[in-house]
Parts: sequence; structure tokens; C-alpha cells
Amino acid sequence: MSRRSLLFMPGNNPGMLTSADCLEADSIIFDLEDAVSLKEKDAARILVREALSFLPMQGVEVTVRVNPLDSPYWKEDLESIIPAKPDGIVIPKASVESVQTMAKEIERLEEVHHTGKKTKLLLIIESAMGLIDLKNIIESSDRIDAILLGAEDLSSDMGIKRTKESKEIEYARYLVATAARAYRIDALDTPYTDIDDVEGLEADTRFAKSIGFGGRLAINPRQIVTIHEVFSPTQEEIEEAQIIISEAEEAEKKGLGVFSYKGKMVDLPVIKRAEQIVDSARKWGLVR
Repeated sequence: MSRRSLLFMPGNNPGMLTSADCLEADSIIFDLEDAVSLKEKDAARILVREALSFLPMQGVEVTVRVNPLDSPYWKEDLESIIPAKPDGIVIPKASVESVQTMAKEIERLEEVHHTGKKTKLLLIIESAMGLIDLKNIIESSDRIDAILLGAEDLSSDMGIKRTKESKEIEYARYLVATAARAYRIDALDTPYTDIDDVEGLEADTRFAKSIGFGGRLAINPRQIVTIHEVFSPTQEEIEEAQIIISEAEEAEKKGLGVFSYKGKMVDLPVIKRAEQIVDSARKWGLVR
């Protein structure tokens, strides 16, 4: 669990780019795709490159969503962005072909520009074919670090109506969350598009968490607090996890593989879960 929130920010908005690291999101996605009109693609690319090159961006992961493989812009996006050393590239309409093609180009650019880093890939699954081929897509590159669900484009591809109740995307949600967990990469849920419905956002996010998502995409900074509240461990969970880790250390000294805590058996999977909670809490400043 390393990302609770990923906030989309239009690549053609200088004001938003300069305030990116002040909005409390775990990750930022500078968007060169849907948020940018065709006539502003070049300007957005330059703005994002300059922001990556000269703004400090402290305490936040910064990624860039490039244009899809079937557009004429993706290669220019990578040529401009990779030398500026983003933390990750977000690939829309992810497929085996798009991942392998872009990963190859990214590797070439990293070598040419001596970036000294291996750029991570975050994939948006937003088509019926993407869902069917999810296993092969995830296995298509060792750079893949997260799977993101894009329900709006998926619904369009499926020819179905997108509703607030989201019953129509439940299968996709379960599939993406399960696949991401199976491959030990982050699972990030689709954005909640009604930015004024805080109660709806919280309820929907709690459902996403209950089926395995570790975070979700956000389209407005006001959504970050609610998303973080849901995906962050509670103080009670943190304290219990710390006790379990402490008890596990004592049990190991006694040569015990399992032990009892509050009348329940504690074994390795429970201990690992406790360690994950404490590690995440430390990372997010919830515990020292």
C-alpha cells in the first residue's frame, strides 16, 4: 500500500502545476491526454517538462499521463518528458502492444539522456479487451508498478450507461483489484466524478477498499482528504499492528512460529499485514 491518492492535473494549467506538491496527494498525474485540447498539446508538453525540470515537487510522486499509442502525440510526449525524469509514466488504454512499445522507447530515451533511473509504468485499464487480456498486459513489462481502472472509457467501450451506483463496473473492479494484488502492484480505483458529493465519495471509496483497492484516482483536490481517511489505517489499527509485531518478535525469540493474540492465532500472513500497516502509517506521517 504505497499510494492512497493520485490526483489528475491538466498539463496546460501553469497555476496548478506550480502548486502540485502542496495539495496533499500521494501522487500527481500531470495530464497530457484528455485534459488537454488538440491545439494545446505542444504547449502542455513544454509546461510539464519545465515543471518537472525546475520545480522541487517535494514529498509527492510525480507522474505524467501521455497520449495513447493510437495518437500521433505519444512519442513526442516521451521524448520531451523522459529527460526531465518523472517518477512514472501513465499509459492510457493499456494493452500489451502499447506497454511494450512505450517501455522500449522509454528505455532508449533513458540511455540516450543518461537519466540514471528506471521509470515506472502505471497502466489505465479502460477497455473490454484490456480486462480480458489483463494478465498478459501486467506481464508485458517489469516496469509496471500500478493498475488504474478507467471506468468512464470502459463504460463507453462496453456501450453501457455509467451510473452513480456503479453496479455496471463491479466485475471490472473485482478483476483489476484481484489482478493487481496477485502481482503485488498497486490497485487504484476509478475517479468519483461528482466532486460535490462527499458522502457518496466516502461510501464508494469504502467499497473499493473492501474489495482490494489500495487507493483511487482523484479529479479535484477537495477529494483527497476523504480518500486518505478511507485508505489510511486508523489509530486503533496502527496500535494493534504494533503490538502484533512486538509479540511476534518475542515469539521468535522463544522459537515459536505462531502465537495467540486476543484469543486468535497469529501466523506469518497476519504479521506481514501488521508490518504493512505500520510501514504505510510511517510513510504517511501517521506514526513515528
